[in-house]
Amino acid sequence: MEPAEKEIAVGEYTVNYASAGNGEPLLLLHGSEPLETWRVWEPILPLSDTRRLIVPDLLGHGRSTRPAETPDHREQARMLKDFLDKLGVHRVGLMGSGWGGQVALELALEWPEGITSIVLVASAYDKDQLPRLQKLRKPTLIIYAEDDMVTQLKGGYLLRDAIGTSRLEVLDPVARDPRYDFRMSHRLQQFRAPQVLQLARLFLSKPEEMLAEPPEMENELRGMALRKKEEKPDPGSTEKP
Repeated sequence: MEPAEKEIAVGEYTVNYASAGNGEPLLLLHGSEPLETWRVWEPILPLSDTRRLIVPDLLGHGRSTRPAETPDHREQARMLKDFLDKLGVHRVGLMGSGWGGQVALELALEWPEGITSIVLVASAYDKDQLPRLQKLRKPTLIIYAEDDMVTQLKGGYLLRDAIGTSRLEVLDPVARDPRYDFRMSHRLQQFRAPQVLQLARLFLSKPEEMLAEPPEMENELRGMALRKKEEKPDPGSTEKP
C-alpha cells in the first residue's frame, strides 16, 4: 500500500511528508545526499504494521522547501519539532540514517521529554554532540556495517560509548556482497533492509530489554575498529626482534 503523501506549512517552510500505519509514532529521517527523499525508507515501511510512520523530506530535499543553502542539523531539528507540533505528535520514536541520524540526535538532545527511543542506521554525528550525548538517557539502537567507508564503524563505537542507554549491532561487511561496494555500505536501510528491519522490529517492541551492558563491560563487542594496534618495540629496549 502506497503511503499517503501530504504537505504542511511549518513557519516559513513547506514540508512534504509521507505517512502510513497506526500505533505509536515513529519519525524516519533520511540522509544528506542531494537526491535523497523520504522514499529511501520504502524498504522499511513494513514497520507500519505496528507503528504510525511519519517520513518527511528534510529541508533542501524532495518536495520540501529548498533554501539557497540546506539548513544544518540544528535548524532541521528545530523545524522538525515545529512540524511534529503541527501534527499533534507529542511523543515519538526516531529512526535516522546517515545525516538523518545526526538530525535525530539533535532533536533528542533539544527535546528529550518527547522522544521515546532512537534507532541510528550508519549515523553521522557532530563532534560537539558527543559530550552532550552523555545525558541522553533514551533507549538507542545503533546499526553499522563493519566495512563502512562513509560512516566508519569507529563512529558506531563512539556513539555507543557516549550514549549509556544504547546497543550497537555490527552487520557483516557489505562490500563482500558482489552487488555492492564501499560507497553503498552506509545505505543500510536499502542494501541491508531485511537485517535492519528485523533489528528495528525487535528493538522497538521492547527497547529497554534490548540495551547492552555498560560499555566498559562489553569488551567482546569491540570489533575491528578498536582492535589493539600492533605492539611497537619499546625504543629503550635492547632486545632484538
